[in-house]
Amino acid sequence: MKLALREMFDNAESRDRGLLPGEIAHVISNTPPGSENRADILSMVNGGRASTPDGRAALRTLMESERQSDAPETPPAAPAPVVETPSLEERQAETRSFAQKFGSAAMPSTQAEQREGFQGLLPSYSEYRALQSSTPADGGFLVPKATAKTYFDKLRADSAFLSGLPASNIIQFDTAELTLPGIASSSTPGYVEENGVIPEGSMTFTGVTLTAKAIKELRYAPNELLSDSAVDLRNALAADMLNSAASRIDIDAFGGSGANPIKGIVGQGVTTSLGAGKLPSFDDLADAITRVRMANGKPSVVFVSPDVEASLMKEKASTAGTYQAGAPTGTPLTTVWGLPLLVSANVGTKTAIVCDASRIFFGIRSQAYINASEEFRFDRDQVTYRIVVRVAGTSVAEASSVQVVKGS
Repeated sequence: MKLALREMFDNAESRDRGLLPGEIAHVISNTPPGSENRADILSMVNGGRASTPDGRAALRTLMESERQSDAPETPPAAPAPVVETPSLEERQAETRSFAQKFGSAAMPSTQAEQREGFQGLLPSYSEYRALQSSTPADGGFLVPKATAKTYFDKLRADSAFLSGLPASNIIQFDTAELTLPGIASSSTPGYVEENGVIPEGSMTFTGVTLTAKAIKELRYAPNELLSDSAVDLRNALAADMLNSAASRIDIDAFGGSGANPIKGIVGQGVTTSLGAGKLPSFDDLADAITRVRMANGKPSVVFVSPDVEASLMKEKASTAGTYQAGAPTGTPLTTVWGLPLLVSANVGTKTAIVCDASRIFFGIRSQAYINASEEFRFDRDQVTYRIVVRVAGTSVAEASSVQVVKGS
């Protein structure tokens, strides 16, 4: 039995109920014509037994035996006859007929059906084409979740914050909450004489729980514009939606307060404020790097706002007006004291952040994915695009790992 079907039956059993109309349709669509138990399965469905707990259990037994019968114990003496697998259109048509019988208004109703590609009772031809493609250029942006990681890779490239973290610190999880365990404090061992009793140490554990939050947006595009545009408008629209989602992540990951969905690293670090009229300088960043090292951290990245970047590039030595960052005709400023310099307008004006990125963690509940629908605004002849990415915010292991230098 397919994993999606097994999960569906397990869910129904855990709630001690029969199968729902959408789930029954999913069973039918996964029972190809010519299979050994198809007649019995259809008989149970038509008789209404599948909607009862006892009938659901019997139906599961039939589906599991169906799997057994598909795998002969000994190699066949002759090639097995070829059983024609129904097309997606045929499966959808049969699903709709059973949904009408049971009064189901729309499909799909379960995550299992979504993974199987059922997008609705009346899918359009373009949706069929999109479901069968793995790249946007082949069929638009109705993208299955299985291929969505390519979108997150792009999302990470667009986000200054995410690009500054080690890949291992961006944690994928599959529950409603993400708990990051840690050590709050521990004792320091001492010297022990020969034959002396070794003292017991102590350790206190702690944990941070992050709850998944969803970033979502809808965009609309007229069919005429999509058809007549001289540029690849679908790719351009998707790229802009990804860029906007990355900007939303940056805004909160840097400066989000406790009241925001994501708490930022600025609020979890140590802030040093400069005097009136000052912006962070190379000397200020050197001091921030030292403060990270004094707490046994390893500085690895510097985030700055655009105005701080401009100030650093224009900073001069005390003699002859020589620029500290190099000649104006040279390459742009990309490092500070050997650390990569990442610039983002979402950092906050007059702000520089020196981090030990290995001590910063970010949770991803689901990768970014984009879906398309031609039915949502059918009366306006518009295609609706939806982006969804679920994140769980940031966690800083210790405040000293994030040193914020704030100008005034």
